[in-house]
Amino acid sequence: MKKVMFSLLILSILSLVAFGSDSMKLTGAFFQLGNRMMTMGADEWDEELSEFGNLGMDTIIVQYSAYNDVYYFPSKYEDVEDGSLPDEALIDVVWEGTEKCDELNVKITRDKEVEWIIFPEIEIYSNGKNIASGLEYEIRPKPSANYPDQDRKLVDGSEVFSWGTMVGWQKKDNIDITFKLPGNTVVEKIRIPFMRSTVSGVDVPATGYTVSFYNEKAATAQYFVETPYPEAEERTYPLNYLMSSAEKYGINVYLGLALDSGYWEGEFSVKDQARYNKNIMKELYEMYKDNKSLAGWYAPEEIDDRNFQTEDKKEDLKYYLSQIVSYAKMLSKKPVVISPYFGVEPNGEKYAEFWDEIFSKVKIGIFAMQDGVGTKRTTVEESAAVFEALKPVMDKYGINYWANLEVFEQTHGWPVDYEPWAAKAASMDTLEKQIELISPFVEKLIIFDYPNYMSPETGSDLYSDYAEYAENK
Repeated sequence: MKKVMFSLLILSILSLVAFGSDSMKLTGAFFQLGNRMMTMGADEWDEELSEFGNLGMDTIIVQYSAYNDVYYFPSKYEDVEDGSLPDEALIDVVWEGTEKCDELNVKITRDKEVEWIIFPEIEIYSNGKNIASGLEYEIRPKPSANYPDQDRKLVDGSEVFSWGTMVGWQKKDNIDITFKLPGNTVVEKIRIPFMRSTVSGVDVPATGYTVSFYNEKAATAQYFVETPYPEAEERTYPLNYLMSSAEKYGINVYLGLALDSGYWEGEFSVKDQARYNKNIMKELYEMYKDNKSLAGWYAPEEIDDRNFQTEDKKEDLKYYLSQIVSYAKMLSKKPVVISPYFGVEPNGEKYAEFWDEIFSKVKIGIFAMQDGVGTKRTTVEESAAVFEALKPVMDKYGINYWANLEVFEQTHGWPVDYEPWAAKAASMDTLEKQIELISPFVEKLIIFDYPNYMSPETGSDLYSDYAEYAENK
């Protein structure tokens, strides 16, 4: 009997060790579509998800399949204009010709309705080579502190659709960039890939730009370079590529529904949004139901601990979630994920009481709580205490409990400052602390988000740093 009990004890310890080992690794991530992913083709998506899978990642949550008027899949609700520029993309505005000069000036004029002019790079070609990185230049006015030309970013050859690579100006009517060149340099081409993200108030100058050439301080030529508005053509959608690659690499995908930016301003008509998102879910299901990677759905409204405290707001939340959960069950028999968050100085006990009340009326499949560390709303220690406080509620209702670790460090925006929001990839030291302190309370660790802050395609060191960490665990 003693031998049996001793054997059972050893097995229990081994199972705990095994569970601890698994819980110490990341196995999924949010994907916020847009940015560079809008222009990625099938091969690039295969490379992205192959690298993702090599880290031991098996789950993707698509943050949203539609945001305002931008749709990441072919939807009947999309308003497509013939000849419009692609959104969430880099748009090349190119001058080509032959001019000898020792100085050239690029003048960009902002359209009044556009808030931001942003681009990652200027390329200047001579004899078929981009020579911009070797040139001295002056910028007037200086770029925004959120998107500075740090370390000559504008000519470093790193053209990636990522906020961290961009140089930008906010509400500046005229931008002048002057380059000094060796005497009689033959310039054949100038290329500026302007960022376009209408959701973020970033657009291509409708009037293009003016380039002026000088020799010995005398103007020799001036050209107006128009923005190339394309003819109507067949559109491509990143969600199609993502789902195809995910199926190839055996990755589970939870598809985000639609989100309206008015939600962040307190505009949330639960009946209208529930109706709309059930229609979006139906479209997505009909499109991807035969794809083996389709694992479930994600409701993209990020529920917090401050804005749903009145009885009316609680009832609205119960109604909305019950509509989405019941429809998902009827349509696809697949679970719904939510990813709530908590604010500054969180009260884990009260937040647990709040979710206990909500779950008494509606049961969510997966609760992937944000840890709040990247936004600097909370410390890792405070966050872990909230995760611990909510665990009994998740156990009570049999809800799958995940942690959504923020792998970015917010550099601007509230609560850091009152500048426009900006962030960079987190350090591995911070991520290791998040993993160590939070993993004991949850079943799965995912991150926000992989494409912008961890993917090696963005130049982030976090991918290789985490790969080394995971290999040694």
